[in-house]
Amino acid sequence: MENFDDPINCILLGAAIVSIVIGLIKNGFPKGLVDGVSIIIALMIIIVVNSVNNWISEQKLAALLNSSKVQEVAVHRGSAEETITIDGRELVVGDLISFASGARVPADCIMISGQDVLTDESELTGEPDQMPKVRVDETNIVNGDACHMIGKSLIVGGSGKALILAVGDYSVSGIIEKNASASDPTPTGL
Repeated sequence: MENFDDPINCILLGAAIVSIVIGLIKNGFPKGLVDGVSIIIALMIIIVVNSVNNWISEQKLAALLNSSKVQEVAVHRGSAEETITIDGRELVVGDLISFASGARVPADCIMISGQDVLTDESELTGEPDQMPKVRVDETNIVNGDACHMIGKSLIVGGSGKALILAVGDYSVSGIIEKNASASDPTPTGL
């Protein structure tokens, strides 16, 4: 039915109906259908080709969206020295990750070591400034803004290690996404 949003297809359908009616009146039953049926066959070819192209495009877009969600993260599991690389969606609370400039923070975490770390949290908080991050200690654990790294923020400088505190729907970005999808749509026409 999406194909009939195109006015050309509607015009072709109308022309086919008119052609069939006029052909039946002028030439009788079998011979009068030729022109109208030819137009309907051409219209069916157009609809099938458009539908197949749309389906292929939707499949490619879905695959692209799925691949864009994949984020490889270096995790310290078992040995504190060696890292393994896993998909960021497989992280669990308590994982120790290594991060570097240019990567996205895979989940909410607290920085335990690192130097010269700056994050861009503007996508989530709207703050345009880069936020400096420091490792957690006794003085900043209570007000942990400087040592807390928000998932999906961009690391624009530095490198280090962090401990995962929240993942998925329980992270700041997960809560924002859940609230955004559950909210009422904005009224239009005001």
